[in-house]
Amino acid sequence: MTLKDIEYFAVMAQEKSISKAAERLFVAQPALSQCLQKLEKEMGVRLFVRSSQGVRLTSEGECFLIFTENVLRERQDLEKRVQDAENAEHGSISVGFTGTQATYVLPYILPAFQEKYPNVSITLVEATSDKIEQKLLRREVEVGILHLPVLRQELDYFEISRDNMVIIPRSCSRFQPYIYYKEGSTKPYLRMDFLREEPLILTREGQRSRLVCDQLLANAGIVPHIKQTSRNLSTLDALAQVDYASTIMPEKQISSQLRRRGCYQIDESVAEPYSFVVATLRGAYLSIPAQRICDEFRRRQYTF
Repeated sequence: MTLKDIEYFAVMAQEKSISKAAERLFVAQPALSQCLQKLEKEMGVRLFVRSSQGVRLTSEGECFLIFTENVLRERQDLEKRVQDAENAEHGSISVGFTGTQATYVLPYILPAFQEKYPNVSITLVEATSDKIEQKLLRREVEVGILHLPVLRQELDYFEISRDNMVIIPRSCSRFQPYIYYKEGSTKPYLRMDFLREEPLILTREGQRSRLVCDQLLANAGIVPHIKQTSRNLSTLDALAQVDYASTIMPEKQISSQLRRRGCYQIDESVAEPYSFVVATLRGAYLSIPAQRICDEFRRRQYTF
């Protein structure tokens, strides 16, 4: 049994398919099948059950997967420790981020970090918050920037920025009677009752921005009339500009066109924050470059 055998097995378990694992590893499918046969012969048990849909782990395979994940984690940690010991001023770090952070977070962090540590190589991996969590668990990225809620208990995280969700009503709707102001605030509020019959455009189910919207609507006791969904906040913004429907969006990410037209605060009794967090895998060894970029995020916490 070699480290390569262990790595191949772990990928087969993740993909639940030998063919998909072969594509991901850039190896021939017969080579993976031979690797699996070798492992099963060496272990004396079946590790996978084959079917037309792919492969699934046996109970023995589940036990072996725990072993392989531990071995691969230890190998990765060792590589980081050796790299740090050789030269802490060099090295590399992989950072996972969502599309939002491409324009909203990274420009505030990366230039200053690279100026301070010019010899550190940074690999940026763009994905959804769900995918970033998966990549952190698989150690495909060392640091992830994502939105609350963090769904995996294996991850540690700290908040770096917080945004408010606001309501952008259609200009043609009768929202004026629902506007009110609070003492000490110059920003207008909109009573949530307005949304009981109002058509909405929101992000898709399961997205972090949608989870926040669903929670604040539930807090207000409102079952929304959802006219359209989209994966991108920019699409919501564009559709709101042409009065396709009202929407709920993070305040700091609204376009200047919508901002000029007006957006409305949500009462704190039902509001839910839209937060950015930096996440890492609990118990994993963080390389010195990863520790330093986390320190940079902490230094700039709540400044953007």
